[in-house]
Amino acid sequence: MADTFKTLCSMCGRYCGINAYVENGKMIKVEGMTEHPVNRGGLCPRGLAAVQYEYDPQRLMHPLKRIGERGEGKWKQISWEEALEVTAQRLGEVKEKHDSRSIFFFKGQGDHWESSWEHVKRFMNVLGSPNFGSHSHLCSIPFMMGQVYTMGQWAVADIENTNCIILWGYNPFTSNLPSGRRILDAKERGAKLVVIDSRFTESGAKADLFVRPRPGTDGALALGMMKVIIEEGLYDKEFVDKWTYGYDKLQELIQPYQPERVKEITGVPVETICEVARLYAITKPASIETGNAFDQHTNSVQASRAIGILIAISGNLDQPGGNVFRLEPKVADIRLTDKLPQGAKPIGHHPLFYRIWSVTAPDLLDTLLSGEPYPIKAMIVMAGDPAISLSEQGRVREALKKLDFLVVHDLFMTATAELADIVMPAASCFEYPIFCGYHGVRVPVNTQLVALRSKIVEPPGECHSDFEFVWSLARKLGLGEHFPWETEEEAFDEELKPSGITTKDLKEHPEGILRTIDPQELYQKYERQGFATPTKKVEIYSTTLEEFGYDPLPTFEEPGESPISRSDLAKEFPLVCCIAIKPVQYTHAQFRTVPWLREIMPEPWVEINPLKAKELGIEDGEMVVVESPRGSIEVKAKLIEGIDSGTVFIPHGWGEPYAHGSADNFITPGSPCCPISASTGNRSFLCRIRKA
Repeated sequence: MADTFKTLCSMCGRYCGINAYVENGKMIKVEGMTEHPVNRGGLCPRGLAAVQYEYDPQRLMHPLKRIGERGEGKWKQISWEEALEVTAQRLGEVKEKHDSRSIFFFKGQGDHWESSWEHVKRFMNVLGSPNFGSHSHLCSIPFMMGQVYTMGQWAVADIENTNCIILWGYNPFTSNLPSGRRILDAKERGAKLVVIDSRFTESGAKADLFVRPRPGTDGALALGMMKVIIEEGLYDKEFVDKWTYGYDKLQELIQPYQPERVKEITGVPVETICEVARLYAITKPASIETGNAFDQHTNSVQASRAIGILIAISGNLDQPGGNVFRLEPKVADIRLTDKLPQGAKPIGHHPLFYRIWSVTAPDLLDTLLSGEPYPIKAMIVMAGDPAISLSEQGRVREALKKLDFLVVHDLFMTATAELADIVMPAASCFEYPIFCGYHGVRVPVNTQLVALRSKIVEPPGECHSDFEFVWSLARKLGLGEHFPWETEEEAFDEELKPSGITTKDLKEHPEGILRTIDPQELYQKYERQGFATPTKKVEIYSTTLEEFGYDPLPTFEEPGESPISRSDLAKEFPLVCCIAIKPVQYTHAQFRTVPWLREIMPEPWVEINPLKAKELGIEDGEMVVVESPRGSIEVKAKLIEGIDSGTVFIPHGWGEPYAHGSADNFITPGSPCCPISASTGNRSFLCRIRKA
């Protein structure tokens, strides 16, 4: 007889509720938890395949020590205790010979961010190094920066109350199914749906209006929409006069962005530019929800700022049915920032990114290769794989090989783990607990949800949780006093204190504890406290960007490697390539070995417009080579009507050595970068295609 455990799935960042069935200590089946407010009983293909993922035969079970050359694949099995001893010794040597700052911690998404990211920061602060980071210059943070340095916070769509929603570079019907369901509910009650995307996606198929700009020109389209809205008097004059800073400079900025000029830049017809601008401005209330399309261009932050300003001047900011500043669940700050030595300056030259998140990964690579401003000699990698996730793989591997010491904590022998000195096996999301606060677009804006992902099976072999890894390493380094907890749940209770919730409460409510926020508390908060910017207004003209030497206006810049900015290169590489497809079966580079998921989507491909394919002599299903100035990959051709003939699309995430497929970062560009966020142009670079 199987026991039923109610917990959360962390195979993506939505944290859906699941019922897990365990028999004789082994998980045998999962199904959706009907009472969970996010997924309401539904599960995506990943969740349904959880048992196969949990018992993947390629999982690491024991720590390994490199005995050959780096990357040679020669290993010796050692104990967990010995692996910790060696790691602590090598990190101590780096600290003594150089400085704590010469140690870097790279944390990936793995099966969650949540509390473990805060424990990484705590570890690095007490160690004395400001150098920690992730791949987040390609995911969420660039767009968040644009919003924060314009209006003080990230404003998300109030889907449940909107009458018009624009999905801009966002396809929730593969990347966020619970939100997709909420959008369909809004459509059913009469809300208009506009989709702006360079590829005709599942979202586009459900839209009332589909808009297809050239990749990387979203900022110009937003400025063109503002031009129409302002010239036709459709903006909220009262809000603009009272709550914006620099509107007069915006009026000057948008003068060249007549619809005819915007058509030349974006490829969007004049009548469509005007139609979407008027629909958004006239329909009250209206909202905009964005996705990773904004995070992977060389002009990411300013494009994000243009979207934020569009929301503000239309009168839809922090209003019911517009874009609202969420009131997140309260948790304690456990980072111990005061323990970091004064004057411990991080590497890199993107200080506004560091203010919000961390060191950027491109800055890490630059320092590894140059040794400036001081060397990084050792790196800890947990739940991430920079060798696959960062652009220009050849350069990334060259940089990683310069490390004196590299330790990786992961479930599989990743591309980065292959280069490590010590590899330590990680527990899966079903083998240890964590509390989850549902931020951003995971739940309606008028709610706060906190839930506990409970442990349901024991870790196999010598696999340990992310928390155990960080805490054990801290204790070996003599920092144990800062990690006094015996169990994860003790640590969570400390973090949850400000919320008044305990892990005991969460265990009694496996569906989570949901709070509904009073509208008086939620909306128009700026009327009571202003905006969280230096001027307390929406900064169309950003005083912060000006202070740090960046353009204070959301000026459009052509993508760094496009047919226009690099017309010389376009003669040899005439197509624009977007690594932009996020299959519902996979999360980033994970799960390619899970049989059910691989059966549905067995291999990567490149989408080509049929007319372009005919011109190139390529037929559907043929193997082709996609080449960029950096390298090439071999994938299958897939002919698709819904894309421009000058653009091709490739899914992200194949290429792990333990899995299969070509890694897309052989062709993605490591430079140029967005000057403010360091985001690279993974969705707007040049390529060419030929038969294999």
